[in-house]
Amino acid sequence: MLPRQARLRTPFSDWYSGITPGKWHHAVWVREVALANLRKGEPQWQVEEGARVLPDAHFEFQGGAAMSGTHGLKRRMVRSGKADPGLA
Repeated sequence: MLPRQARLRTPFSDWYSGITPGKWHHAVWVREVALANLRKGEPQWQVEEGARVLPDAHFEFQGGAAMSGTHGLKRRMVRSGKADPGLA
């Protein structure tokens, strides 16, 4: 089985510093980069209990098995300061 991979959707590229949009990356690496950005305050979004760190609206996935909230990887993200590009 291929490892789980994630690809950042282009409209959300400003939200995830260090992740090249449109390119497949190992999903664990992408999650760690997204969380590191959050800890540094770049970009300004919050993770809430019960939602995924890497939401389907922002990323495409392939291979491997999806992680569930029981592993502490599901969170809800709330963006502040910028309009959601998916809602424009």
